[in-house]
Amino acid sequence: MTQARPVVLAVEREKGALREASRLLQSRYRIVTCPVESVALEFLSESRPAAVLFDAAALYLDGAPLVERWRQAAPGTRIFFVDLDGPWTLLMEPVGTDGAEMSIHPCASDEIASGVDELLGRALAGTTEVSDGRLAVAAV
Repeated sequence: MTQARPVVLAVEREKGALREASRLLQSRYRIVTCPVESVALEFLSESRPAAVLFDAAALYLDGAPLVERWRQAAPGTRIFFVDLDGPWTLLMEPVGTDGAEMSIHPCASDEIASGVDELLGRALAGTTEVSDGRLAVAAV
């Protein structure tokens, strides 16, 4: 087995909306960016990334129906909405079954990778890539 960075899917509806967040996450995650929701949903269902990122604007515009579509495509995959504004970032994660409530995790913008690590529990477990290219979670 070889060490590999976990995959994070950034669904970037507006050009450049997640560019800075993606750049900051690249030190610890493999970032896959897709602007087309149908293509991103297909990637999600086939590849099961560690998390999916949306710009917070997607939450404000689509809310719970968006969360429901993505949860149906890949139950268990974490969904984060990112509001990166200056020195601070809010990582928002839907909680509950209907996606109407959010858990909000503030962090310094340059520490977004650590914030995502914490939310994914990566401080206690690592992810490795096995020989067939699929991801597997293994305790470290």
